[in-house]
Amino acid sequence: MAVGGRRGRLAAAVLGALVVGPALSACNPTNDAVVSTTVVPPPPGCDTSRVVVVGASLDLSGPGAALGHQYLTGLELGIAKVNAANGVPPRNSCFELAYKDNRGNPTVDDQAMLDLVNVEKAGIVVGSFLGSATARYLGSLGVPAISLSSLAATFEPNAYPYTFPMTASMESEAAVIVRTLKKESTASGGLVGGSVGLVVTNDPASRQGAAHLAALSAAAGLHITARVSVPPSGSGAAAALQRLRRARPSVVVVLDDAGAVGSVLSARAAMGWAVPIIAGPGATVSDVAARLGRSVSGVSVVVPTGAVAGSGPGAAAVLGFRKRLLAHLGASSITGSIIAYARTYDAMTMMGNAANGSMGVVAPDVTSYLQNANYQGVLAAYTYTAGAHTGISTNDQTVVPLSTLSNGLLHAARSVKATP
Repeated sequence: MAVGGRRGRLAAAVLGALVVGPALSACNPTNDAVVSTTVVPPPPGCDTSRVVVVGASLDLSGPGAALGHQYLTGLELGIAKVNAANGVPPRNSCFELAYKDNRGNPTVDDQAMLDLVNVEKAGIVVGSFLGSATARYLGSLGVPAISLSSLAATFEPNAYPYTFPMTASMESEAAVIVRTLKKESTASGGLVGGSVGLVVTNDPASRQGAAHLAALSAAAGLHITARVSVPPSGSGAAAALQRLRRARPSVVVVLDDAGAVGSVLSARAAMGWAVPIIAGPGATVSDVAARLGRSVSGVSVVVPTGAVAGSGPGAAAVLGFRKRLLAHLGASSITGSIIAYARTYDAMTMMGNAANGSMGVVAPDVTSYLQNANYQGVLAAYTYTAGAHTGISTNDQTVVPLSTLSNGLLHAARSVKATP
């Protein structure tokens, strides 16, 4: 997926409810904003004087465009769902979407976020990056924020009291991987010697996840036999895997929060290396899936249980969401998984639910509501308390073969077989 440096990206995204401002004119870019805006007006019947603007800064061109457009589609579907249920208080306001293309550039994204808040007076802001300075600024405004970052800090309510992750932290993902590897290391035909090769994207979230995985692996009797790093772009993945191969690991783990997983998996296929790999949900994004084609043998992925057909309490809701998504796309099947679409869909429906429950979008009220009610979405049950904003817990994640991905959903887990 998309998602360096200080920013902590899967395409990390932030969604925040701000003070409601005036609506934008439909289909007209604003003249005052540095980054032009496209506006999708609410449906007929909405009182345009009562609109809550959802401002989104997304990667809609460049390397992260596939993910950015999936996030945009999820926003559209979520907004439609909220509006169909009579909007949000006060006065049953409708959501209106206003979005900007940040071109995958963190500097452009920072300016886009500031414009959405200060110039265009957006009532809700969605961004594809989580810069620390921008996050602090939003926090100073008392913004209840929904984050798609896996950076550990964003899960700490003491540091980000109004931030509510819609994903699993990279540390949580690492815990699920170690749990799976430990199980396989004691099973017949499982890991031989428990030797693990580690590929880490050179960004803060991935490095944090690697440190946590190393600590958990040592406690579980697993041995990290070699570790290599690749940049967020994925360049040099082939050379990194050649170095890793010389250590002869039984299994390779890819901790990637920056969109490099496609390059890593492609390099493995080109080498003809049959070593099993466990990667994160970024491996299920449509452009990665299309790039790999049938070269997914031995690749497993950590995903929310809601992305696995027939799993979890929201199994029926997942099928319903896929049906709406296919209709919206005008397609008969989905390339890649539903995960990216469902994240922003869950974000919008969750904010609509919280706004209705707290009778507005005032940050402390929304926060109190979410910490007491939590939210069951399409992908998972999102868990928040005053002490920890967990997002998707380890219990709501599973490891499944990437080869089972079909029409947006993965299927029942099978064992991760290691190289003898």
